[in-house]
Amino acid sequence: MPRLAEGMLIAIDGIDGAGKTTQCNLLANWLKSEGYSVVVVKEPSKDGKYAKEIRMRSKHRIFDQSNTPEDELKLFVEDRRENVEKRIKPNLKENKIVIMDRYYFSTIAYQSALGLDPDNIKKINEEFAPIPDITLIIDVTPGVGIERINGRGDKCNSFEKREYLEKVKEAFLQMKNYPNIHFIEGDSNKTVQEVFQKIKGTLEPVIKKKLNDERELVVCQ
Repeated sequence: MPRLAEGMLIAIDGIDGAGKTTQCNLLANWLKSEGYSVVVVKEPSKDGKYAKEIRMRSKHRIFDQSNTPEDELKLFVEDRRENVEKRIKPNLKENKIVIMDRYYFSTIAYQSALGLDPDNIKKINEEFAPIPDITLIIDVTPGVGIERINGRGDKCNSFEKREYLEKVKEAFLQMKNYPNIHFIEGDSNKTVQEVFQKIKGTLEPVIKKKLNDERELVVCQ
């Protein structure tokens, strides 16, 4: 069984409909089959008090004095604090691989698309949230994302939503100079397995550096 010298944090991110959850699950299953201890952490969290408020507000993107982008940012930050203390840090201390299904990169992209300063959002989060060993941004167009969301039964067909996602996509692209960031093409011309193979190939050298032994990590083609 492979043993990591220390915990490893992987973040998978991108706009709505990019396929993040699918790839997180495929990645977790593959790593488990290779003998690694893996935990998937989703953001917003499943049942935290801040996450419940986030989901209620995200049903509509209209802000007033009682529901501003700044207020929404605070909710994401507080929900993430809980995730960091209860799930991320404890599992990293046990030398596990923690896979984030969204992380603070989403907060930077989505909140800056509403007019907030991305550098300030990054600074606020990195004061308490561990920086990932590697971040994979699945890059798709808003049209593809919306089509996929509609295909799974969720409503996402307004012009405002498409326009907003265009801004979010651009915000993600502005992160290309962040440390340990890799962009993975995930548009409709790529199958789920093709995207997954690209993710595995990108992760292989990063995982090898974390190994306690000289075991070769086999990537199935």
